[in-house]
Amino acid sequence: MSTNKSDNVAFTANLYVNGLPVVLNQQRLKQRLRDSRITQREKLDTEVALADARESSFITLADHEDDKPLLLKFTPQGDSYAINIVLRGVNDGARLVIESRTHNLLVSRHEQSEFFSISKTGVMRATLGELEVGPTYIELASESNKKPLYRDTVNRMNIFKSVDPNVTGHIAYNNKPVVFVFKLIDKLPLDA
Repeated sequence: MSTNKSDNVAFTANLYVNGLPVVLNQQRLKQRLRDSRITQREKLDTEVALADARESSFITLADHEDDKPLLLKFTPQGDSYAINIVLRGVNDGARLVIESRTHNLLVSRHEQSEFFSISKTGVMRATLGELEVGPTYIELASESNKKPLYRDTVNRMNIFKSVDPNVTGHIAYNNKPVVFVFKLIDKLPLDA
């Protein structure tokens, strides 16, 4: 880890996977309700999911490339980061957490924050100084189990997990960790 003082600052960023912005499922569901072609059944299913606190707290991918990405605040904790969301409303400041039973990536205002390390090609624990050169590919790893995040699809929704979603046990079906495009938005004082 760099000892550069500028690396010890909080920062905000957006993440993308395969061109799609990373969002809170609540954002995705609200956007879905605005679709003029949504059927009554889809509308009701979406409203039920939106009313469910757990369902709306998943970190997922937007349905469209031009949807607004979720703003994430990264706060350094040694050589890892606590990640909070910046979003007007009840979830503002909620922490990214790994659900212990399912290993799903969610946001919570009540659970203790998970810490994540950031890696990129050639750098196991990247710091802000190594990320601010422009958009770059990164992987995020959970510090609690020392495993990277993986992408999975459940009920047509993309989710992120801190374990390989391969349930067969056969190594031929092992997944690769998800690769995010990281776009730095702003540097913040640590007390922000």
